[in-house]
Amino acid sequence: MNARIDDTLPSSSCFAETLLHLFAERHKLRLSTDGVVAAAVLAPLFKKNGRCHVLLTKRSTHVEHHKGEISFPGGKLDACDKNLLTCALRETTEEIGVQRKDVTVLGELDDFYTVATHYVVTPFVGLIPYPYDFQISAREIECLVSVPLDVFFDLRARTEHVVTVDGRDYHVVSYQYEDHVIWGATARILKHLVDLITERDVRGVFLADTKEKFSCEQLKI
Repeated sequence: MNARIDDTLPSSSCFAETLLHLFAERHKLRLSTDGVVAAAVLAPLFKKNGRCHVLLTKRSTHVEHHKGEISFPGGKLDACDKNLLTCALRETTEEIGVQRKDVTVLGELDDFYTVATHYVVTPFVGLIPYPYDFQISAREIECLVSVPLDVFFDLRARTEHVVTVDGRDYHVVSYQYEDHVIWGATARILKHLVDLITERDVRGVFLADTKEKFSCEQLKI
């Protein structure tokens, strides 16, 4: 299945460099994978209509886990994967057709544990070109969901509560965007990203309406 979203890709070197510094200056939380499944996802960022967006997927009803849920492209670590980054990039290519050469990886976020599937998920953040001729896996993906990053800064879009599973309390975060509910590990990863941006007081860089053109090749990493 082909999916083409036609728009321009405005962005800036400031946008990318700020993210690079943000990730380079912090120590990420790494969780043990003993007794659980190691997995990795990619949080693809791009500029559309002068705004930073994150590209998510809506899972199909044919997949084993997370049927119909909103998620990042990604999956469990396979024997063929050199490392978790390779895993995230491979799964991104398989699920939405974004080639590894087209992703500029900026860094990692903290690891997250998934209660339902017992995965430890390592999230990577990267820039992708836009527009792009996405090649969607019909078996795994129902559709793509492009969400402006500023949605995740809006407290009115976010709900938080505690649920108890097997005697343990878990903090649950969810976001409402149009008719989509984004929850679970995906929502926690997004909240972690916007919290980092807010803590370092660089939110304006990501939400600025800029028409400056940017090519991923400009980055020296």
